[in-house]
Amino acid sequence: MIVCSCTQITDADIEKALVEILSQPNAPLPTPGIVYRHLQARMECCGCAPLAVTTIYEKIDELARKGLACPYACASARGRIEKSVENNPVQSQRLAVIRKLRGIVQGHLVMQEAMALEPERK
Repeated sequence: MIVCSCTQITDADIEKALVEILSQPNAPLPTPGIVYRHLQARMECCGCAPLAVTTIYEKIDELARKGLACPYACASARGRIEKSVENNPVQSQRLAVIRKLRGIVQGHLVMQEAMALEPERK
């Protein structure tokens, strides 16, 4: 998915950058600015900033689940991102929606796993 149409940055680009950034000792907070600089790009119109923050937040969780980045580094980055947007009502609301959706998806996956383990009834 394209996150920034000005610079043609995709969610896959952000994921790759996050793996490299979060692997650094004393990794910086992966803000859009840090990620874009790592990709040797800059925001031009800044219209992608909210989507970039949301994508970074989602990808951090995904990387921890996949084992591609240290879960402690991911948890630390996630907490720092949440703190950095707590005074921005739009970003705070986006993160709340992500958390809610993540809970629904995880609950659905648990139900699917439970149903798969349940013996067939005739």
